[in-house]
This record gives sequence, C-alpha cells and structure tokens, in this order.
Amino acid sequence: MKRTIILGVILLLSACTYAQTSLRMYNKGTKLASKEDYKQAEQCFTKAIELNEFFTEAYFNRGLARSKQQNYADAIADYSKAINLRPHFAKAYNNRGADRLEIGDVAGAREDYFAAILIDTNYARAHFNLGVLYIITGELTASLLSLTKALGFAPAMTDAWMNRGIVKSELKDYAGAVSDFTRVIQQDPGYANAYNYRGIANLKLGHAEAGRRDVAKARELGSFVLQKDSTDH
Repeated sequence: MKRTIILGVILLLSACTYAQTSLRMYNKGTKLASKEDYKQAEQCFTKAIELNEFFTEAYFNRGLARSKQQNYADAIADYSKAINLRPHFAKAYNNRGADRLEIGDVAGAREDYFAAILIDTNYARAHFNLGVLYIITGELTASLLSLTKALGFAPAMTDAWMNRGIVKSELKDYAGAVSDFTRVIQQDPGYANAYNYRGIANLKLGHAEAGRRDVAKARELGSFVLQKDSTDH
C-alpha cells in the first residue's frame, strides 16, 4: 500500500511538472508571436503541445502562427484540433474559415463563419469575414447585411466601413458609399483607397470638384491592397 501511495505521489508531481513546463513554453510562444517572430513561436507552441496534448489554446495559437507564415493547411489542422477539444470555440471557427478562404475553399469558409456566428451572434469579425466572402461570391445584398451587422457590433472597424462603401458603390448607392468612405477617412486620414473610391462615387453623383479633389489626394497618398479577411487573436 505504501509503495502504491508513493508511486501515485511521484506520478502526480511528474504530471504537475509537465503542465508547468507546457505553460511556460506556451507563454514564451505568445511573447514571440507578439513580436511577430512566428516561426519561433510555432516551435514553442509545438513543445507545449508535446507536453500537454489537450492544450486547446496552444493548438489555436500555433494555428495562428502557421497562418501568419501562410502555412494554411497546417493552420487549418490546428484550428480543427482546437475545435475538437472545445466545440464552442468561435474564434477557432472564424480563423479556420479565413484560412479555408485563402486556399479557395469558399464553401468551407462559409460554413465556419456561420458556425462562429451561431456560437456568438455578436462576433463582429465573423460577420465582417462573411461579408467579404459574399463580395467574392457576388452576393452583394447579403454582403451589405453582414457588413452592417459587423459595424453594429464594432463601429471602429475601418475595413468594414471601407468594404461596405465598395458594396454600396457596386449597388449604385453612391451617396451611401460617400458616407461610408468619409467615415473611413475620419478614422484613418491616410487611407488612400478611401479617397480614391470616394472620389469616384462623388464623380458618379456629379460632384466633379469634390471627386477630382479626392482622386488627387489618393494619388498623393498612394494606394494599397485592401484586407480581404482576417483572423482573430
């Protein structure tokens, strides 16, 4: 009996040591990720998982680190593992959806965004990503609704205003588009594309002077590629 008790204590201490070491590696990984050293962060999360195969957050963050390195297939596998361990993990569904979209799996991305929203109806990022997906598939009315929902939960989300403005332009609601692009510029005065799109919308409305002024400002600032979708941390 004494040997059994002693063995039990040793196993318990060993398990505690593994758990503490796993947590240390995880914390080290999060610090490296915050410095955008995703390769080293991935290695730390892998070590944390080796020490604790049920460490949900380690799978999630390793997925994020792999996604940042454009290793989407392995990132998707990590998010799937995190979901298996925690079925109501809305952020994991959202991030898996974003990476599925990156590899062209539109149906899978749509399914994941719906799942994330079903779990958390106030999840602005998932509504935003779904709105962007609808732009890609040409479902502009659905996109408008999703982006509006995203802004209802996160009015500071500049890219949602930008994308909704583009959708409104495509739907020929140029006055509404100008309003959205103006909101983008208020939040980020250096957003070149917002000036460009607002300028085009103003020209469509017959506001020639305002349109030319905006287009000139966009050229002065220079343009950049819009963010199509995003993962969540």
